[in-house]
Amino acid sequence: MGQLADAVLEGGGHVIGIIPKAFANRVAHKGLQELRVVESMHARKVGMFAAADACIALPGGFGTLEEILEILT
Repeated sequence: MGQLADAVLEGGGHVIGIIPKAFANRVAHKGLQELRVVESMHARKVGMFAAADACIALPGGFGTLEEILEILT
């Protein structure tokens, strides 16, 4: 996710980060134009889907699979 955000920022794009507050101090990307800190992973997914014009999935693990299935349902 960080590498994708870096590439978008380098290309002049706008990046919004949405992160649960439990992780915000440890892994939040420092160069984003906007960082939304939410209460839970569920709230993160709701926020991501609400802010998106489209969804794509890059290779990942079980969390990626879970997010794909949730957006499909």
